[in-house]
Amino acid sequence: MEGFAVQADGLKKAYGSGGKRTQALLGVDLRVRKGEIVCLLGPNGAGKTTLVKILSTLLLPDEGAARVVGYDVVSQAGCVRRVVGYAGQDSERSAYFRRTTRENLLFFANAFHGIGRTEAERRIEGLAAAFDFKDSLDKYFIALSGGQKQMFVIMRALITEPDVVFMDEPSKSLDPLAASKVRAYLKEYAKSRSVALVVTTHNMKEAEEMSDRVVMINKGRVLFDGTTVDMRESVTKTEVVEIAGNHVGDAVRRLVQNAPGVIGVHEENSNFRLYCKDAYEVLPRVVEILRLNGQRPAVGIEHLTLEEAFKAMLGGEGA
Repeated sequence: MEGFAVQADGLKKAYGSGGKRTQALLGVDLRVRKGEIVCLLGPNGAGKTTLVKILSTLLLPDEGAARVVGYDVVSQAGCVRRVVGYAGQDSERSAYFRRTTRENLLFFANAFHGIGRTEAERRIEGLAAAFDFKDSLDKYFIALSGGQKQMFVIMRALITEPDVVFMDEPSKSLDPLAASKVRAYLKEYAKSRSVALVVTTHNMKEAEEMSDRVVMINKGRVLFDGTTVDMRESVTKTEVVEIAGNHVGDAVRRLVQNAPGVIGVHEENSNFRLYCKDAYEVLPRVVEILRLNGQRPAVGIEHLTLEEAFKAMLGGEGA
């Protein structure tokens, strides 16, 4: 697996409850190189969290094999844990409530990785500065907000300076400013240190900003593996005409929506997007309809968004 920090082949996992078994993974393959950022996309229950938990040694696979930095996640789980960082979704149970953030980070750094206090303090101060978290370091964990607890989980994953980092929806509880800081830091961190970073997310902006590749998973199977540009282009040949329609009346909207070549419509706020096979053919027709009805809104040709491609890949509405 030269060049790969993460390699998974044919991973399968099922959960049983009340005599019923649910297949979470149905033969998933994954490759991640050093310094590469891969975002795992998919609806709830797709298998993303199960996959990162197996790769982090928190779950055992039923079938298949996986290696992280050359170590087998089953037979060499202890070695894997020394080289990975993991940030999960359950921030409420991720630390000792009656200890401060600093005390918790010092404990995890020393107890599980043998990092001395002086070095751990240096790393804590660096992470706190990067995430604007210094004022919260000496607060008891129980007193932190949901977003601050999530930030702690991210810092805990990074304090050991791992070779591979797995993050399960890291920005889920963060405000937009904090989420932006985290994304920027993680991207620089992965690139400057040649760290492999695997992130599960429902945030399409996050995937666009961070990823070198996205892997789309649904019902335990990989549907797509490639760049965000490739994803938009692969799912459909649909093109988009966008109209800023805040001054377009309902009657004119209906005329535009029924124009030859228009195959679908999506309205959002006061704008609407027309899906078509040939935007350059449809655009003049739309402009003419608007002109004849005394309308002059902003009209232009746009690309499919990643969210629209996501919906199209899942067979949903929008493209």
